[in-house]
Order: sequence, then structure tokens, then C-alpha cells
Amino acid sequence: MKRLGYLVIWVWIRTALTFYFSKIKIEGLHNVPSGKPIMFLANHQNALLDALLIATHCSRKPYFLTRSDVFKTTLLKAFFEFLQMIPVYRIRDGKNSLAGNNAIFERCSKLLQGREAILLFPEGNHSLKRRVRPLSKGFTRILFLALENNPSLDIGIVPIGVNYANAEKFPDNAALYYGKEIRVQDFFNKEDLSGSVGRMKEEVYHQLKKLTTHIEEESSYGDIVCKLDSANVDYLDPMEVNLILEKEAFPDHESIGKLETGPKNYILKAVFFILNFPMIIIWSKLIKPKVSEPEFLSTTRFMYGLIFYPFFYLLLFAGMLTFLNWPYALIVCLAHLTLNIVLVKLGGKAKTGLK
Repeated sequence: MKRLGYLVIWVWIRTALTFYFSKIKIEGLHNVPSGKPIMFLANHQNALLDALLIATHCSRKPYFLTRSDVFKTTLLKAFFEFLQMIPVYRIRDGKNSLAGNNAIFERCSKLLQGREAILLFPEGNHSLKRRVRPLSKGFTRILFLALENNPSLDIGIVPIGVNYANAEKFPDNAALYYGKEIRVQDFFNKEDLSGSVGRMKEEVYHQLKKLTTHIEEESSYGDIVCKLDSANVDYLDPMEVNLILEKEAFPDHESIGKLETGPKNYILKAVFFILNFPMIIIWSKLIKPKVSEPEFLSTTRFMYGLIFYPFFYLLLFAGMLTFLNWPYALIVCLAHLTLNIVLVKLGGKAKTGLK
């Protein structure tokens, strides 16, 4: 029953992500091994959306560590546990709570010994900036604990680059790049744990910088982003963007303004607004103003649609029944849904009503 429930929620979330994004690009999935313990390590830009994209577009069924403050109620805790989310405590949760991580790391060690997959975001926090931030050492503690408990365990790390065209906007495009497996045994030396941690962090950091756009210079970050945006680079191709950054060869191409302000995009925005007027008003007036951090904007918007759009279509269907027989009412709802999907797919470079 639990497996069936997980499958239903998995399909629901994956379908919603397909509707939410204009495009989801997956590369390197063949690098994910089966039948062995794996730790996925990804850069972290877009709050919960990062984890949902990976969990629903992967050949494994990973457990993933999640900030403990989202486990606020007994109901939420049970729901998140059902989704294989494991709470992890941070310094901001209080120094006393950090002791709870010992049991969490032990649990993760046992999961790896059971040949499961675990997803972590080793940067330790999220940021919309297009750069890989310094990695914390928490993931190495889990890996090395598993090896101490079972020295012959063959654990693999698969780095994942999570990329967005414009993470704050809707609709957006996303790309996941699964890198080549890193074998933990090649970096683990029981007699030199400190050196092992350093070498492991350096290798993962190096691989993540290849799999997502990485702007090294923080002092000139804003200027570099402006140049990349003006050149209309494809952020879903981080290898190409990183090559531009390395050579400082910014293309002379300023078409991004035209893409956003063309008549076609105004029409797409207007049609989407008319079709979804009630949902857009509730979002823009009641929900969006309460989102304090831009990193949570897309996640909140997605969860809003995930939960409330089914009710929207139920109400639309009920309203149509006052004028039409149920088959025709159903056709109207399906036509509305289909048109919404088409508008999202066409509007990847436009701004629609749910901005």
C-alpha cells in the first residue's frame, strides 16, 4: 500500500512539474548506477523544486535530507516521511538540536548499507545566484560513517547540476545534468580522515562547477550576469556558458528584450490571464506578498498550483454542469487544461500572469 501511495504522489508531482515548466532537460541519466548505494550531491538554487525535479526525474528512488523546520506538525512530519524526506538540523535551529544529526547520519549510513540512494545539497543552503558555493562537510561524515561500519561497501557519488533559465519566473525551463560516478573508496583513508574530507569536497566541488553555470567572481557577479543575459545565453547548457565565462568571450547579441516584449508574448500573457483569472488574483494578492525570500517564490507558486488547481477544475466542472451535460462539461475542462499546457510550453521565454 505504501509503495502504491508513493507511486500516486510521484506521478502527481511529476505531471505537475511537466505542466509547470516549459521544458525539462535531462542529461547523463546513464551515469546513475543501479543496485548499489548512491549519494546524489546537487547544487541548490530553487528550494524544494530542486529536490522534486531530481526525485521525479531519476532512475532511483532517493531519500533526501530536508531542513528540519518544515517538519512543523505531526501531519507534515508523517507526510514528509512518507515521501522519504529526512530532517536535518542546522545551527539556526539551535545548538542543542544539532545533536539530533548524529541519529540522522546513523540512519543515512544504514540506508547506504542497504544499497539505497540518498540526495543531499552539500552547499548547506540555497541561493538563486548562478555559482556553486563552498561545500559543507556533512555529506562526508555520512559516507565515511557508512565505510567505517562496512569497509568493503562500494559507495558511489553522482554529482547533479541543477539549472534554470530564470528561476523566479513562470513559466521557466529547467535542466538536470547527472555527472559521472565518483567512487568514495578512491578518496577514503581511515588514517587520514581530515585529508579524505578535503579531497572529497574538492572533487565534488570541481564536478558541480562543470554541471551548472559557475560565476567565480563575486565582486563583479552582477555585471557578468548582465552580460550573459544581454547575450541571451542558454543557461540550460552550462558547459557552453562556462566556456564563455572562461574565455570572457561574451557574444554580441541583445535579443532578450525583444523576446520578452514581442506582440506574440503579450497575446500569450493576455490569454493565460483570462483563462486563469481567479487563480492569478489569489496568487498575486494573497499568497505572493507573503513569500519573504525570492528562493522560495517558485516553490510556493508550484505548491499553490499543485494543491489548488485540482479544486479549480472541479469548480469549473461543477459550474459547467449548470449549463451543459457532463460529457460536454468534461470536454470544456479538458480543453481549458490543454490550452493552459500549450500556453505554458509556448511561453517559456515570455512572462505570463503567474509571475
